Amino acid sequence: MASQSIARGAKRVITTRHQTTQRGSTFISQVQSQCVCRCHTPRSFSSSARLYRQQPHYKDSFGTRLRRALSETKIKWYPIPVGLGIGFLGLGQLYRVNEREKARIREEEWEDDGVVNIAGSGGEGESSGRPKKRERIRPTGPWQVQVMSTLPLKAMSRLWGRFNELEIPYYLRVPGFKLYSFIFGVNLSEVSEPDLHVYPNLASFFYRTLKPGARPLDPRQNALLSPSDGRVLQFGAIESGEVEQVKGMTYSLDALLGTKTPETSPNPSRPGSLFSAKSDATATSRREGDEEIIKQDEEFATVNGISYTLPNLFSGPKKQSGKKAQDASTTPTPASEAEVRADLALGERPWYSLITSENRTSLYYVVIYLAPGDYHRFHSPCAWVVEKRRHFAGELYSVSPYLQRTLPGLFTLNERVVLLGRWRWGFFSYTPVGATNVGSIKINFDRELRTNSLTTDTAADRAAEEASKNGEPYSGFAEATYEAASPILHGHALKRGEEMGGFQLGSTVVLVFEAPKGQRPSLDEGWMGEKTKRKGGWNWAVEKGQRVKMGQVIGWVDES
Repeated sequence: MASQSIARGAKRVITTRHQTTQRGSTFISQVQSQCVCRCHTPRSFSSSARLYRQQPHYKDSFGTRLRRALSETKIKWYPIPVGLGIGFLGLGQLYRVNEREKARIREEEWEDDGVVNIAGSGGEGESSGRPKKRERIRPTGPWQVQVMSTLPLKAMSRLWGRFNELEIPYYLRVPGFKLYSFIFGVNLSEVSEPDLHVYPNLASFFYRTLKPGARPLDPRQNALLSPSDGRVLQFGAIESGEVEQVKGMTYSLDALLGTKTPETSPNPSRPGSLFSAKSDATATSRREGDEEIIKQDEEFATVNGISYTLPNLFSGPKKQSGKKAQDASTTPTPASEAEVRADLALGERPWYSLITSENRTSLYYVVIYLAPGDYHRFHSPCAWVVEKRRHFAGELYSVSPYLQRTLPGLFTLNERVVLLGRWRWGFFSYTPVGATNVGSIKINFDRELRTNSLTTDTAADRAAEEASKNGEPYSGFAEATYEAASPILHGHALKRGEEMGGFQLGSTVVLVFEAPKGQRPSLDEGWMGEKTKRKGGWNWAVEKGQRVKMGQVIGWVDES
């Protein structure tokens, strides 16, 4: 019995070991078969060149394989949005038009300068026709401003202007303009042309006119009207030659209007003193009396061709430095000239007003922002005379309220047209400021002005280069005069509400003007030391952020 049990146990052990061995061999054979299959399966990217050469398509040429792939590959079409296709074609056409325009302008500049452009003729002609570009000002600020300063904003604005001039298909005009009006809040009931089909492109719709009587003028003759539709961003008095852009951020009036100053003003406070520092105020006030005393004789002498000024009598005429201002005069309407002459006559003061040396006027400013949906034409806010124009070929940053809060001196960096003159109470300036995608700034009575143009940019580059060669500072602007427009007023007369020009898209208008500041009441009249409490003088009629319409009063002069 013992021997049988031992034999059965040994047999069970042998059987178990045999089964384990069979299972192990089976597993190993399966693994080996899988490894062989994985390792020897031919692939197109196998590192073995011999196996790849054994493939049947190796001996075919590249053209044969390409034809086989094209014929055997199933073509699947995907739809492209119509707007994307139109935009792509439009950008291509704009690029070609822009290149042709650049070539034409270069040829005109070479002809004007007497330079013949011959390929491979050397760098002399090219250097004469292509002045060195002005150094761009890189503003400081958040990363959005830094990124924007690196973009070709002027080229983008020119392309946008070309795009706006593309003709819209007839049946797409009404739905397109209505969609634009819905997005930007355009009041179509005020448009002079109720049929929107008459506007062939976006540019003509932007520059639309209004129905007669849509913008009535405030009847008060002492009032200053809003020059355009828009929103009042900032207003106030100018102190120490600084204009407040936003709260806590200012820029210099010299930088906005230019360092050179006009030479004429009907009031004793000369415009030259309006831009100078406080240290010059005393010296200027000493000259006021003498200038007012000789004013009438000087006007008589000027009309009769006599050079009658104290500096000229004592030391001869001053040497005029730099280029002579270009004459861009056009004849004003007789009605405008008559109204302005009558209004300026009210500002003349009797001789006994010279007894006091106190300056009774001050400088004020107001900034009005035009949104894309606003009426884009601007008008004269009062009866005044435009004597000079200064064109600053600057940058074209956006003038949105956000960027005005983040970019210091925004209006002094952008391209702008500064109109300098006088009104009943003294100095007056009117500055349309350009912005991104503003095709151009139009001035109706200026026959020479071109804004956002390669021609003006090249002329500014050339002027800066010449000033650098002569060791002189570049003024930053090109000046023109309107003196030939009127032999009596020595400038272009504009009546209240008269159309002056417009923008191709929303931008900003900055007014800087001289006005009476009123008199401080006496203690008997209840004055308790308040700085702002004055009797008479200039009074504001708007609030910050208020929406205004052209012809609406923004302030008035109390002559009581």
